[in-house]
Amino acid sequence: MPDMMAIVSKAVFEREAGKQPALGARLGMDRYVSSNKNLDALAAGGRLYLVTVRPPNEDLWLVAILDQPKHDGEAWVARKCGTPITDITPLRKQIKFASGTGITAKKGALGMSLQTPRALTAADTALLDQAAGVAAGAGAAGGAGAAAADADDEPELEQTDALLAAILAEPDNDEARRIYADLLAERGEPRGDFIHLELALDGRLSIRKRALLAPRRDELYAAHRKRWFPYAGLGLRTRHGFLHAVKGPLKAVKAAGSKLFAAEPVIEVELTGVDEDTIEPLLAARWLPRLRRLTLRGAIGADGFARLAGAPAAAGLAALNVTGNGLKPAALANLGDGLPRCTTLVLTRNPIGDKGLAGLGRWKHLAGVETLYLSRCELTPKGLEALLGQPLPGLTKLCLSGNGRLGDKGVGVIAACAANLPRLRHVEVIGAKVGKAGVRALAEAKLPALQRIDVRGTYQARELAADPRVRI
Repeated sequence: MPDMMAIVSKAVFEREAGKQPALGARLGMDRYVSSNKNLDALAAGGRLYLVTVRPPNEDLWLVAILDQPKHDGEAWVARKCGTPITDITPLRKQIKFASGTGITAKKGALGMSLQTPRALTAADTALLDQAAGVAAGAGAAGGAGAAAADADDEPELEQTDALLAAILAEPDNDEARRIYADLLAERGEPRGDFIHLELALDGRLSIRKRALLAPRRDELYAAHRKRWFPYAGLGLRTRHGFLHAVKGPLKAVKAAGSKLFAAEPVIEVELTGVDEDTIEPLLAARWLPRLRRLTLRGAIGADGFARLAGAPAAAGLAALNVTGNGLKPAALANLGDGLPRCTTLVLTRNPIGDKGLAGLGRWKHLAGVETLYLSRCELTPKGLEALLGQPLPGLTKLCLSGNGRLGDKGVGVIAACAANLPRLRHVEVIGAKVGKAGVRALAEAKLPALQRIDVRGTYQARELAADPRVRI
C-alpha cells in the first residue's frame, strides 16, 4: 500500500485557498480529480499527499493529505482532511521517492517535474508528517511502493519523463514542450528541433521566415516520421511537435494502443467504418477519457449514440461529430445529463427531424453548446421554433443547410428568437430555400453578435449585397 505524492495546479489551489493563501490555513480538501494510472496503487490503501508550487520563488507547499482515498470514476475521494498548508521547501533535497531519484528540476520547471504522481518511501512520509504536525504512526499504512531505480539514473532522464507527463496531462502546455525540446536538443535529438519549429510556425512569422522554417520542418518529419510515429494504418496530424490527432479504424487505433497514448498528447480521434458493434470496445478504451474531440464515420445507430453520449468515459468530450450515422429521432430522446462538456455537436446528415430536435431541446447541457450543425436533418420551422424557443446563451454558430423545408419561415424563426441567441455570430442556411424576405428578416433581427449570413446557392437577389454579413 504505497503512499503517493501528486501536484495540485495553481488554478485549482487558488480556487480552494484564494489568490492570497496563508500558510497554516486548513482547506479541508476531500478529493483530487485525476485519472492518472500511477495513482491506481492507492486502490489497495495508503495516503495521497497533495502539494503545490507557489510563485515567485517556486516554494513547495503541502496542502492536503487524503487518507485511504477511493476513486469514484473522476476523483480520488476521502474524508475531509485537517492538514494545514505547510511550507515543505526545506524538504526538497531530502525527499527521495521510491524511485530513489528525488526532486530534480531546473529553475522554473519544478511544477512540471512533479506532474507525474510518485510513490513515497516511509522516510519521505515521516518527513512530511512531521512537517505538517501529523500524529506519530499515522503514516504507518504507507509503503515504499515501486522498486528503487539504479543509482546512476540521470536526473535529466527523470526530468524528461516528468515533462512528457506534463505534456500528456496538459496538452496545451507549450512551456513544457519548449523545455522538453531544449533537453532533447541538448542531447542532439532532432525531435527537439522539430518541436521548436512547429511551435514557431504556429505563431506570427514574416513571410520570409516562414519560407525558411517550413521546409526544414518538412525535412525533419520526412526523415524521422517512422521512428517518431511508428503507428501503422493511421492518418496522423501533428501540433507543436507531437501527435495531436489520429484517424483510422478502431482496430488500428487499438493496435497503437498504450504506446501511442503514453508518448503523444492525442486529444482528437476520427474512427472510420464504425457500427453498433464498435461502441462496446470504444467505451472500454482507456484512452477515450483523454479525448476532447471524437468523430465517428459509419453507422452507430440510436442505441450506440445514446450509450456513447451517456458514458462517463465520454464526459470530457468538447466536440462530437456523428455526421451520416443514420441517427433517427430516438437517438436524441434520452441525452439527459450526458456529454456535459460538449460545446460542438455535429448531427449533419442524420434524419432526426423535428422529433429529434425535441429530444435535443431537453438535453441538460444544450445551453453550453457553441457550435451546432443540423444540416440535412429534415427539419421544419415548427421543430426549429421548439429548439430556439429556449435561452441558448452559448450558441455562436448554427448550421441549417440542406433543410429544404425551412425556407423564409424557418429563417424568420431565428429572427423571432433573437432574444434567446445573444452570441449568435454565424448562420448557415445554404440550400434551405431562403429568399430575399428571409435574408432581410435575419439581417434586420436584433442579433447583436451576428457577423455572417451564409445563403450561398439559395439567394440570388443582390439588394443586400452591400451588407458585409451576407454571403451570397
